[in-house]
Amino acid sequence: MIFKVENGHFYYNDIPVLKNINFVIEKGELMTILGPNGVGKTTLVKCMLGFLEWTKGDTLIDDCTIKDYSRSQLWKRIGYVPQMKTLPFSYTVESLVLMGRNPYINFFSRPKEEDYYHVHKILKAFGLEHLKKKRINRLSGGEIQMILIARALVSEPEMLILDEPELNLDLANQVRIFDVLIGLVKSKGISCIVNTHHPMNAVRYGQKSLLLMKNFKYIYGNVNNVLNKKNLSTTFELSKDWFDFKIS
Repeated sequence: MIFKVENGHFYYNDIPVLKNINFVIEKGELMTILGPNGVGKTTLVKCMLGFLEWTKGDTLIDDCTIKDYSRSQLWKRIGYVPQMKTLPFSYTVESLVLMGRNPYINFFSRPKEEDYYHVHKILKAFGLEHLKKKRINRLSGGEIQMILIARALVSEPEMLILDEPELNLDLANQVRIFDVLIGLVKSKGISCIVNTHHPMNAVRYGQKSLLLMKNFKYIYGNVNNVLNKKNLSTTFELSKDWFDFKIS
């Protein structure tokens, strides 16, 4: 899959939020979206997935507009992990992950044996099979985030898009989440786009980065060129000393 945003502009009530966004991500790449509060990171994620309509510009999948995809067609190719918020119902782990098979289940149909097979397969791969009958509200934040990623992957997508997956997680769980993502990129060739608040994670794990700045500016490219001390210091209005970490 080749996933592009071309000339993306978004206005809210005639007020500009994003201007002239352009990037491309190919198979087996991990790109991070980074920037301070209020520059439109989550809005960008919603626009690129079609939850919000670009005022101008488009999202392309293999050079076809995302508008030509039905929701079920799109979610077969792309897995989406939104920001982790309070879940409205106390689902079991198995039931929640099974929702990720919805693109393959007709509206009036029941899940098939094949759907449960994929659920148990992904839970086993994540080391979470022992939790399948547990209620979500009984689990830790790190476990819930892993399960949300499993739900996004159970449809066997080509790309995964995550909106702040480290939200409210301690450092150890942040590392676990990114280790899982890197493993998927390397072993399965899945592409990942991760919206993050954490420069260190973006520097350590990303191959590409899109650094959103104030006044509708942004820098996009190889992580080594984008996330240097000068750019990070300017973007976050902090001393360069705050960004004294190495790119691995």
